[in-house]
Amino acid sequence: MKTAIIATGSELISGLVQDSNSKFLAENLANLGFEPENIFICGDEKENIKKTIFTASRSADLIFITGGLGPTKDDQTKEAFAEVLDLNLIYSKKIEKKLKNIFCNHSSEMTSNNLSQAYIPAGAEIINNDKGTAPALKVEKENKTFYLLPGVPSELKYLFKNKILKELKKKSKNKLFIKEFNFIGIGESTLASEVDNLKLDPALKISYQAGRAEVKLRLKIDQNSQLAAAEKHKIIKTAAEKIKRQFSDFIYGEDQEDILDKVHNLLISKKLSIATAESFTGGLIAERLTSRAGSSQYFLGSIVAYNEKIKKEILEIESELLERYGVVSRECAKAMVENAARIFDSEIAAAATGAAGPAAHNGKSAGTMFVAIAYKEKIKILKLQKNYGRKMNRYFASQIVLFEIYKLIKESEEN
Repeated sequence: MKTAIIATGSELISGLVQDSNSKFLAENLANLGFEPENIFICGDEKENIKKTIFTASRSADLIFITGGLGPTKDDQTKEAFAEVLDLNLIYSKKIEKKLKNIFCNHSSEMTSNNLSQAYIPAGAEIINNDKGTAPALKVEKENKTFYLLPGVPSELKYLFKNKILKELKKKSKNKLFIKEFNFIGIGESTLASEVDNLKLDPALKISYQAGRAEVKLRLKIDQNSQLAAAEKHKIIKTAAEKIKRQFSDFIYGEDQEDILDKVHNLLISKKLSIATAESFTGGLIAERLTSRAGSSQYFLGSIVAYNEKIKKEILEIESELLERYGVVSRECAKAMVENAARIFDSEIAAAATGAAGPAAHNGKSAGTMFVAIAYKEKIKILKLQKNYGRKMNRYFASQIVLFEIYKLIKESEEN
């Protein structure tokens, strides 16, 4: 089924807002076997939207349109869509009732323009939006399926995962055989070079996606392959086993969960507590560990000892150690993680110290970083030497810390 994505919004054209919705939809549709042929971005002008919808519908059978469903004058997606498909706009009492309930529950005044969201193209199926006021819509006409989705990323993702995904899975009929792996600690080019050396089956299409301090590898066999389903499964399975053996030190997942989800779920399921001691990361590790709802079940606290005086007085690191080895050192990282575990009485502790950049710090060049994790009387200390720039150095260190926490817990399970 040929697929197209249309993102509307003048803020996307001007570059004020990044189009994350199209990326999310394209990736998830590809995983289901719907390879998007085109992604269109257009402004808020109705005629521009109409032209884009017309162009997309000529070449695609499944079309996603995002944005422009709100109550303001620049939200013209529904009107443009209705005109292209020659549909009348009708008033939905169901949507009106929902809007009134939302504003009543929030003790907010509902202005008259909010009711413009109750007008929908005739024949449209309302997909209830539990995260916002703008409903999503599904329209089927002339053997084509259209989804109109809100432009707010959190709302769009929720609707896709919880209201649309199940239906699309039925339509996909396993047209693509796909396997994904997520890596931390190995670069995209190095990974690609080493995968080439594995001499995987030529029927596989291998692609890479570099993210923030991680890499995704995707294996797939497309719908045009003449191979039988059993043979496709065998090829994917064989390749997956080779990759897992070769890169076991770098793989954290085979699905779309990110490393933070993995750590979050492990800490809760194992009923473990964790604390952090941070220097150059400035509390970033603690911030990431507490970003998921339910993190209070495991996160005890953090000491952000950015200053050497705080390392001595609050984190209780001996002056002699700091004078001898410096704050950017393996010894300092070890003392930080040991003292954090003791002060917070946590089962796991993580620490990070380093030279974030752009200048050298404590005699160490920018990008010199030490991270340490303590768990079950075991301390693991890593020296990282990667100068990606100040902001990315900090994030890279936090990513490595999360990955090492995940690995230590998993290794403990296996042992």
